[in-house]
Order: sequence, then structure tokens, then C-alpha cells
Amino acid sequence: MDNNKLAFDFALHTNRNLFITGKAGTGKTTFLRRLKEISGKQMAVVAPTGVAAINAGGTTIHSFFQLPLTPFFPTPEGRKQLISQTRMRGHRRRVLQELELLVIDEISMVRADLLDAIDASLRHFRYRSDQLFGGVQVIFIGDMFQLSPVAKEDEWRLLSEYYQSPYFFHSRAIMQDPPVYIEFEKIYRQTNSDFIRVLNEIRNDCLSPESFRMLESRYDPLFTPRDEDDYIVLTTHNYKADQINTRELVKLKGKAHKFSAKIEGDYPEKNYPTEPELELKPGAKVMFLRNDTETARFYNGKTGVVDRIDGDTIIVCCDGNEYIEVERTQWENIGYSANPETKQIEENTLGRFIQYPLRLAWAITIHKSQGLTFDKVMIDAGQAFAPGQIYVALSRCRSLEGIVLLSKIHPDSIRNDHQIIDHEKNKLTVDVLENQLEESRNAYRSHLLLSIFDFMGILTQVRRLSSKIKEWGESFNDETQSYLRNIQQQLEETEQVAAKFQVQLNSIIRQQPLREDYLKDRLSAAGDFFMEKIDLLIEELRQSPASTDSRAHAAEYNEAIQDVFSDLALKKHLLGKFKSDTTIEAYFEAKNNFRLPSFSVNAYAISASTKSGLSHPGLYRLLVEERNNICGPRDLPIYLVAGSKTLYEMAEYLPQNKKELLQISGFGPAKVEKYGPAFLSIIQDYCKRHGLELRLAEKGVSRRKQKEKKEKKEKKKKGDSRRLSLEMFRSGKTIEGIAEERNLAVSTIGTHLAKYVETGELVITDFIPRERLRLAEEKLRTASPDAPVYYTLQPDFSNTEIMMILAHKRRGGSESSFP
Repeated sequence: MDNNKLAFDFALHTNRNLFITGKAGTGKTTFLRRLKEISGKQMAVVAPTGVAAINAGGTTIHSFFQLPLTPFFPTPEGRKQLISQTRMRGHRRRVLQELELLVIDEISMVRADLLDAIDASLRHFRYRSDQLFGGVQVIFIGDMFQLSPVAKEDEWRLLSEYYQSPYFFHSRAIMQDPPVYIEFEKIYRQTNSDFIRVLNEIRNDCLSPESFRMLESRYDPLFTPRDEDDYIVLTTHNYKADQINTRELVKLKGKAHKFSAKIEGDYPEKNYPTEPELELKPGAKVMFLRNDTETARFYNGKTGVVDRIDGDTIIVCCDGNEYIEVERTQWENIGYSANPETKQIEENTLGRFIQYPLRLAWAITIHKSQGLTFDKVMIDAGQAFAPGQIYVALSRCRSLEGIVLLSKIHPDSIRNDHQIIDHEKNKLTVDVLENQLEESRNAYRSHLLLSIFDFMGILTQVRRLSSKIKEWGESFNDETQSYLRNIQQQLEETEQVAAKFQVQLNSIIRQQPLREDYLKDRLSAAGDFFMEKIDLLIEELRQSPASTDSRAHAAEYNEAIQDVFSDLALKKHLLGKFKSDTTIEAYFEAKNNFRLPSFSVNAYAISASTKSGLSHPGLYRLLVEERNNICGPRDLPIYLVAGSKTLYEMAEYLPQNKKELLQISGFGPAKVEKYGPAFLSIIQDYCKRHGLELRLAEKGVSRRKQKEKKEKKEKKKKGDSRRLSLEMFRSGKTIEGIAEERNLAVSTIGTHLAKYVETGELVITDFIPRERLRLAEEKLRTASPDAPVYYTLQPDFSNTEIMMILAHKRRGGSESSFP
């Protein structure tokens, strides 16, 4: 069995993490494309850069995981900060929860701390903190001898305390459980044995004198290709490639034609695959940027010359006698979502870039040439600044004879990091891989079987929801907590039985030879038992009595109950299918054919009582309606007018005037003036119709408290505004966004939020990254004791950042106590 087939078998029939590598031109990209076509697993593809993501047919790592651009420190504090900065809401979280296979392309450019951030994110949002990558299978694809991760000196100075090197294989996640190392060995790009030997020696950092002389023989700094020669210059920097292309285009006679790209939806500028304004002339040397999947007339990297341009028609001549009419094509910016009915991860087109698949091709950077193939190249790599650049440049060409070196290659620039060479020793022989494959296939089948009888994940979801309901206090009606306790108890009892059956199942599976008939009998009997339990739970979920007048809390509750229902429904579906077929293929066939039964839950009840035992429920409903009439047109949060507790006290204690209304919880002078008359009118009318009297004496509010309320008039007014800024910030909005939405100055919002840094409700790292706090610490430590903080930190820190640092100090924190 060759390594290519082994890689597919491991990917499709096991849950082992894989590192798929190989020299340039060995088919790694082809493997990825084929895997996307045939895998039944819920799959997403990510890459470290926008261009790499577009080429791989996926999205960027930072976009998919909503990760900050700052370094990640693999500590409890670092993980906590990462999660607090990650805006993983709704559909994004569901995608992570449904994910079964994650492919990370161009892994050579992924830094160790970024991979650990991915691990931390998956563990948290999949509720599987004890499983590597949250139980998701990860396939790493790339060649470590090509472009390496970027590690700025100041960042690496901090990260080096935790990592041996910036490479992905020194991440904590990989050190914990190294992936299966599979190397593709058959080279499709080069056929000349001498050239292959030279490339291999460069990879292994053992370039022989003979091979070095062969490279030197290609050095010709004055080389000038003939017009008919099809050379392309590979250089180290963008500005060099742009200068060459611009210079050569200007030399051409004839009219310049400009073609503007059409950009639809969300397509970030940094990911543009070619120029948004493409300028061409007849005679311009161009390179195709896409494969012609329909007629195979061109491929990504094929070069030619513009023969003629007629309006929107561009004719390119290739190989001297092949004329290709080029049409506009489109590149898609891909996102992922989870279909709520099928629980399938679906690719979504977020935006499109529509342009001719061409770029000027007198020159291109080595970085952008990765993955391309050329017949003739002129390499200007004298300023190679990153490990792997020389190897990437040389390996783009089919033959040594097709290479011209415009600058000498210094031996130091082709030396590879010995950590990479040492890591390569982890690759296994085919025999060992075949043995591991069989073991891993059996283990994966067992894992899938056991997972169907695992209710702990669902139980954890219910426990989390119960905790949140407690945090929200009186937001929900009294029945909600007892209802969730009942569901939790049923799940706990079901999980206890399931755990015992898992032990029995494990024992059956481990018996050799495996008695398949006996296994099916036990699975059938267990399936009947647990399906009955699930039916009871599903019926219970349909009877949700929860109600709240908070739209935000209701939305979160509804989503959580919906998730519990869909997980239980899928489990029931799989239990029914596995009674007859227990293969891996049957599992994915059943899972991919799942359709969610109809289900609805809505805890938002604007007119429902959220309190039991009301003396005057009719009055309460009238007050709720009035409150909602006030909030609705103004799009105000409910608590800014009257929360549940405020409405309850008004309906119970029946205040008759503004003075008495001040004794109601949640009412200060400002609110009384603004909203009091409307509520008082309803209360007075209701009391008159029903012959009711004031009951404030029962509330036991003293005159002293009334006086205190008056003294806090301005404080309460400011508190309401500050609290709104806090709630908006916690919902994911930036300081600038809050200021724009509230029509206030950025400095005003900064002042609001700084107050919560001072009280401890927010922490300074919510606003300032750790590395900048260390810079602030150093500046304050070395400054004169009498120097004002503002003067010490400006201009390196913004006014908002300085405001937060001062708030932190007022809380009692010194520079050395920065988190």
C-alpha cells in the first residue's frame, strides 16, 4: 500500500490526527481536493493566510476561530483571556460543535502558539476540555522545508519561555499527542535524478560540493532572455516583482487596457488573488491563476503572452502556437455554517472576486509562487530573508536546465533548521503505518459506538443553562429552575445507565475474535432502552414552561434548549440505524441522512408574569404592556425603564404618586420624572376600579432610604448610562462602535468602562494586550516619580488606554500587578 492510499484510509476511517507532508510536487494539494470530495465527515479547511485559504478552498484560521491577532500564551490566564476575546456566537459556535475533521493547509507557516489557541478554542466551545482539539480530528498538510512561521523578535522573546521553536510541532498540543507522520514520496514535478538529488540535499541540509557547483553553474547575473523565451523572475520581495512588471509593461508599445474586478459581498482586500485593476497590453507576459477545470486549456502557473485585446476579449498565446480566449472567472470567499435541520456543516459563499484569471508574469514573489510549476525561471534570491525561500524557488522549476540564478546563493541561505530535520525522523515506514491503520480503524469504530451511548455532553449543556438561569436571577419565572432540574435529573440517571453499558460494550468489542451477532443483539436491546428514555426527554423539552421578558435571555435559553433537543434527536436516529449495521460507513451514512424533527421553543413572553403568587396579576400585565410600549419604539433595554422586580413591586405595593414611586426598587428621580406618570396613571385607575389601597407600609421602606434615594439622583442617572455602555461592550461591541451607536464621544464611553475596571467588573486586559501592558510597566517604572502618567505614556498609548491604566491603579493595582 502506498503512502497516498494510507493517508486517505487514516483520514476517512480513523480519528487519528495526521501530518501529511512531502517534497514540492508530490501531490499534497491534490490529496486535499480529493479528500473534500469523498469524506463523509463534517469538515472545514483553514490556512494561515488569505491567499493560502483561497487556494485551499477554505477560510483563514483567524476568521474561522475568531482569534485575536496577538500571541497566545499556553497558561490558564492565557486561555481565559483568549476565550474572553473570542466572539463565538450562534452559528459559529454550532459549526465548531458539529465539526469532525479540520484540515490546516500550509502548516509550515502556522506558529506553535496559534495551534495551541486553536486547541484551546475547540476544547472550550465543544465542551470537551479534556480532549485534544476538543475531540476533532485534525489533518496538517504542508512541507516544513518551505515557508516558515513569522515570529517577530519582540513576540518571540515572550513566547520562547513556553516554546522550543515557533514550528507547529513544538506546540503544547502536538507535544502532548504527535500526529501520524505520512510523507508523500513520488515527485510529479521533476524527473531529472540529478536535480532531484540537489533539492533533496538542500532539504536535508547536506548540500555536497558537487551539487553546489551545479547550482553555481546556473549563475548568470547578466542573463537577458530572448523575447520568445518563456522565463519568469522569482524574487524575494513584492516591490521588486512590481518594479519589474511595471517597467516591462511600460516598454511595450500599444494601448493599455484596464479591466476592473467586480467584487460582491464580503471579500477582504488582503485576499485579492490578482489586481482589482488589471492593466494589460498586447505583448504583455502573463500567468494564469486558475486551473481550467472544464477543458484543461490552462492551469495555475501556466504562462503566455497577450496576443490581442478586443473590448472585453483577451487572447493569450501559449507555447508559440496555442491561442486561448480568456474569460472572467470568480474566486469565492468561503465561510461555514451548521444547518440546524441536518446538523451538517455547509460551505457558504460570503463574497466573490470576479476578474480575468491573469497577472503580469515577468516577475512574481517566491512566496506567491508556492504551489506553482514553471519550465523556465530566473531566480533573484540574494536577499532571501526566510528559511525555505531558496528551496521553494528552486523547486518551482521542472529541471535544473530551466533555472537561471541572477544572484549568487550564499550557503547560509540554504541551510535548514536542524529542528525540522530532526522532526522528519518521526516519519514511519509503510509496514508500521499499515499496522497502526488497522488498530486505529478498530479503535475508531469502538469510539463511534461508545459515543452514541455518551450523554455527558448533553448533560453538560443543561448544567450550563441551569447555572446561567441562576446568574440571571429573577429574569425567568419560578417554574424554569424546577423544570431544568427535572431534565437534568433524567439525564443524570440516563448517563449512569449509559456509563455502565459502555463498560459492557467495551468488554464485548475487545473480545477476539469479535462476535458480531452478539454485538448487534446487545446494541439492539440497548438501543430500544435508550430510545425510550430519549423520547421521554424530548417530550419534556416540548413542554418548556420558561418565560422571561428579557429578549436577550430568552434567545440564549431558546438556543440552548434547541441544541439539547437536536443532539437527543440525532442520538435517537443513530441508535435506530446502528441496530442493524455497526460499520463506520453506516455511521456516517446515517448521520449525513439525519433530518431534525420539528421543534419550537420560545421563552420570550412580553406579557407573561415572571413571578408566582402575584396579588394583582391583571395590573401586572397592564404594567408590562406599558413598559413594552415605552421600550419598543425607542429600542431601549427593558431594565432601563422597569425590570421584572420593579413591575412586581408596583403591582404589589400600589404607589399612588411620585414620592411613593421612589420607594419602588429600580426607580430613581430621573426615571420617576421620565416614566412615572404613565405607570402611576395605570395603577391609580386600577386601584379606583377595584377599590384597592396603598400597601407600601408592608414594604417597610424607611424615610431614611427615601432621602438616600434623593441624594443618589445624579449617581443613579450616570449609573444607568454607564451600565448601558457596559452591557453593549459585553455584547461584543467596540468602544468606537458604542460611541457611534449612542451618539457620544469615544472619551465618554472610555470613562464609563474605566469605572468598571476600577470596580473590578472589567479587567484591564479586556482593553490592552499583555505585551503593551509590559511596555507601560517599563515606562512607568523608569519615569520620574513626579511625572504625570499621561505625559509618561503618551504618545505610545492612546487616551483610552491611559484611562484604563489609571483606573487599574485606582483599584489598587501597581504596574507590577498588571495581569
